[in-house]
Amino acid sequence: MALWMLWIFVLPAAFSLDSLEPKYSTSQLGDRLVLKCSTRRCEKPSFTWRALDDQPLMHTSETNPSPTESQLVFHPVTLTRKTTIECGVFCGGKKFFRKAQVNVYSFPADPEVSGYDHLRHGEKSNLTCVVRDIYTADLLKVEWVQGETVLSTTEHEMSADDAVETHTSVYSYIPDFGDGKKNITCRATLDLDGVPVNQQTRQTTVNLTVQTPPRNTTVTVSPSWQVQEGQNVTISCRTVSSPSPRYVLKKDGSDVEMESQDGTFRLQQVQLRDAGLYQLTVSNRLGSSTERLTLNVTGPPQNTTVTVSPSWQVQEGQDVTISCRTVSSPPPRYVLKKDGSDEGMESQDGTFRLRQVQLRDAGLYQLTVSNQLGSSTERLTLNVTAPPRNTTVTVSPSWQVQEGQNVTISCRTVSSPPPRYILKKDGSDVEMESQDGTFWLQQVQLRDAGLYQLNVSNRLGSSTERLTLSVTAPPRNTTVTVSPSWQVQEAQDVTISYRTVRSPNSSFPSVPLPVQDPPPKDHIILLAVIGPTVAVVTIAALVTHHLWKAKTRGVYELGKDVLLPV
Repeated sequence: MALWMLWIFVLPAAFSLDSLEPKYSTSQLGDRLVLKCSTRRCEKPSFTWRALDDQPLMHTSETNPSPTESQLVFHPVTLTRKTTIECGVFCGGKKFFRKAQVNVYSFPADPEVSGYDHLRHGEKSNLTCVVRDIYTADLLKVEWVQGETVLSTTEHEMSADDAVETHTSVYSYIPDFGDGKKNITCRATLDLDGVPVNQQTRQTTVNLTVQTPPRNTTVTVSPSWQVQEGQNVTISCRTVSSPSPRYVLKKDGSDVEMESQDGTFRLQQVQLRDAGLYQLTVSNRLGSSTERLTLNVTGPPQNTTVTVSPSWQVQEGQDVTISCRTVSSPPPRYVLKKDGSDEGMESQDGTFRLRQVQLRDAGLYQLTVSNQLGSSTERLTLNVTAPPRNTTVTVSPSWQVQEGQNVTISCRTVSSPPPRYILKKDGSDVEMESQDGTFWLQQVQLRDAGLYQLNVSNRLGSSTERLTLSVTAPPRNTTVTVSPSWQVQEAQDVTISYRTVRSPNSSFPSVPLPVQDPPPKDHIILLAVIGPTVAVVTIAALVTHHLWKAKTRGVYELGKDVLLPV
């Protein structure tokens, strides 16, 4: 008995299949899987591999790291379903088999979520979650989660055939404005033993976008709605809108539009012309909203213009309207003042009305436009026209002068435009003209004495002044004739003719009367006393008579025959 037991321990151990690893495995389609089959106590074993459900072992290879080990490599795993893999080993006519169960699954990617970016407020919307290439899909569970809340759960129905499938889950709801700030998650779980824990669940989180027309729009202006000329202004618009809106800023009365992508508009060095009412329109394909704003730009008066109606030149008695237009903010003060006057006229709207203007209203004016930021002054000339009036004439040194003196005749009048002065002596065709109303008569003669008329005229009318110039001089060019002769016989009639040029009030000369034959003695006393007396008295009376008659002519000639009885 003892010998037999010894024999047992001495005999060599029988050959066997040692192991097949891993005995249970779960692999994802497309992954790499290695099954190891090993034996002992066989120097030259041979190995076989097969799927017990007769699936072809595609994309596999066999390797022998050592004489007693065989590896079946799936690269990649392409099995279409769970299967059992058998490893067989042959050695010395003996055969041994081992089995390994291989589970396969497909869960390659995170869920795909769509429909979240075009939700419309108040309208029923569908969110879609797609889980692609799932095997086995009947073990898949899909949940819609928001925060800690599970909104919806779907499970895939059992499929009739073992195949890779795509699972789709739809979540329907009516979005609100507040949903646009929330996230939602599609979470997919494959409940299969052997799948690594970190691969059992896949999820995708998206930001919900609720499409809405622009709303809650606000506009701000920096530094302020009221700025000084030359400052930079930034207009910023904020709104709630999905999709993103288009911002357009436009000034009332202008065809120019400014567009912004982010709602910010920058106005560089604003001018007074930039002040006014603006409208800012925010729009997307769902609707629009418009905000209105006023930009005030302050600055001193500028671009000032002045107009006069009906004209800068008017006739006396007309009404004149002076209108001033300027660009100014704040509104300016208008003051119109005539040069040389201490009083000014003030207007609120830049309009001044001069009623029935007179010649004294003509002249240079200055119109000052001012506000607290500065001022500007415009100068203008108003011309008032009128016919001559208030005409006065002066004669220097006097209206009555001596022959040979110089005489200055000066005329002053009120007239616009300036008048034409013409001096003419009655009875003469000669006209003297003056630009300033002054006439110089050099070394006047007796013939210059007489009546004159001085005419003052412009295109609107005329006035005429009449004046008399008296010229005095001693008698001259005197001639005396006696007819029939200076020597006559007694009892003859004698005519003595006296001719002279003299001014009024000059005395007459005496006229000697020679007698050739002496009278008889008895007549001596009578002739000596009566004759001369009668002759002198008679001659004096006649000459005086003619001188007074010629006084108005300025030339005095003794033309009256004087009869002297002898």
